[in-house]
Amino acid sequence: MSFPHDDAAWAETARFLRGRLAPADRVVAPDPFRWAIPRAERFDAVDGRAPTDFAWVVVHKGELDRLPRPFLDALVVQTAPVFANAVFVVFAQGSGLADLTETDHVRAFEVNYRALPPAPGPVLQLAEARPEPVAPPPTPRLVAAPARAPRTARPPPRVSDVPPRPWLLPGGGPGVARENAFQAELDRLIVDYLGPATGEAVLDIGCGAGRLAPLLPQAAQVTGIDISPAAIAAAEARHAGLRAFGFTRMDAARMAFEEASFDTGLLIDTVETLADVPAVLAEISRVLARGGRLMVSATNRDSLALRAQRRLGLAIPEAGFNVAELTGMVRAAGLAVIRSDGCFLSPGWALPGAAPGLAALEEDPEFIEASRLLGRRAGPEHALAFVLLARKG
Repeated sequence: MSFPHDDAAWAETARFLRGRLAPADRVVAPDPFRWAIPRAERFDAVDGRAPTDFAWVVVHKGELDRLPRPFLDALVVQTAPVFANAVFVVFAQGSGLADLTETDHVRAFEVNYRALPPAPGPVLQLAEARPEPVAPPPTPRLVAAPARAPRTARPPPRVSDVPPRPWLLPGGGPGVARENAFQAELDRLIVDYLGPATGEAVLDIGCGAGRLAPLLPQAAQVTGIDISPAAIAAAEARHAGLRAFGFTRMDAARMAFEEASFDTGLLIDTVETLADVPAVLAEISRVLARGGRLMVSATNRDSLALRAQRRLGLAIPEAGFNVAELTGMVRAAGLAVIRSDGCFLSPGWALPGAAPGLAALEEDPEFIEASRLLGRRAGPEHALAFVLLARKG
């Protein structure tokens, strides 16, 4: 399900919210809004909550029955309508915006509200001071689509969390312990660079099976995109029932998000797989808000190990970037690099002739830790991989 950007009522409502959302604001809205406002929460988030727990509540006038009735009854008493058009009403408390209760659009909402079947038990009434609303000329009432019978769930396709490592010798594969250590180092750097991302909307580009999503526990919303349907199915299964996470199949070079939709972007273990890196970086810059951050990891094409292979005239993978090349692409997209680090320098992974002799050490914790420390000390110019942190000015 995507956001109907070409529908004036939907687009107008999204613009209203985007111009007023503060970083800590919680907003609940019909499900498609998550693709225009990634921090928007689904209606099932209101179960057991009061309307005042949310800064903004977006109601579709033709789908009032999608909200729990106790929440809807409390909404019309505890908050005020501050935006309304032919389809939506936005409610808020203490926003400083004008109360639109007496406008035609809100009166139409109240007509639909009063037409709902009686709720079981006591029902909260609208404020006594409000005059009885006058119905507008008869128009077809918008109604919710009939619920579809649930389909039998099928297990999602298996998607590996282990990406290819271009620095490995042809036919080589990462050992379990060293691959886990490399991923743990990336995770450590993500937490170090980005912190808990409190209240932020985060975009994970090339999310795969969604391994990175839990690293930012205080983010308001983590949205993952990937071109692979199998990856999206695996990510959705991994995060089933967790409202803060959403995943969708999307081309990173042509994202369906509006400008300034996200506070933080992740491009981890992905950049080597992209067909047009400058186009993707330009799209990321477009959907990042001013001051937003992007973290990128990349294989170092000029690592000490690969330079040794070139010096010896050996065939090496063409994948990867050197730090100056990728930094230039990031800057060209309108982002300023503010930090970088090297990630791992392991002779057994790439130096010619070393792998067979050092194979026994590749799963050894002491050797792995030394390789991690060497990568940090060697820096982004010499390590097997590197990470960059950039900020949109």
